[in-house]
Amino acid sequence: MKAQASVEFLVLVGILSLIFVIIFGYSGGYYFYSEKLKVEETYENICDTVKLEIETALEVGPYYSRTFYLEPGDHAVSIQNYEVIVSKDNLIKICYIPINISANLNNGENTIIYNETGVSFV
Repeated sequence: MKAQASVEFLVLVGILSLIFVIIFGYSGGYYFYSEKLKVEETYENICDTVKLEIETALEVGPYYSRTFYLEPGDHAVSIQNYEVIVSKDNLIKICYIPINISANLNNGENTIIYNETGVSFV
């Protein structure tokens, strides 16, 4: 009788262990996915910020100068061929802009200038 109870207890512990492994394995995948979504959202915010600054400069016209800030991090932000590109490793976010300029932006403080020569960044 004691042996049967021990076997039943071990089977119950095994089944519960299997259930916990499945639950924690699933939540770990979800955590990785949610972190990726946060990074994508950050990159999209950066892209939209740069696009808005460029569109505002074009709308206001020459003699426009404004300092704006990009979120800190280890990503790269560049502008070329009508595109704003935010990238790190294999993750890339691209926004399209209405003007063809080339620039590499800093994480942190950037200044956009629109004068007689066109739009540029400092």
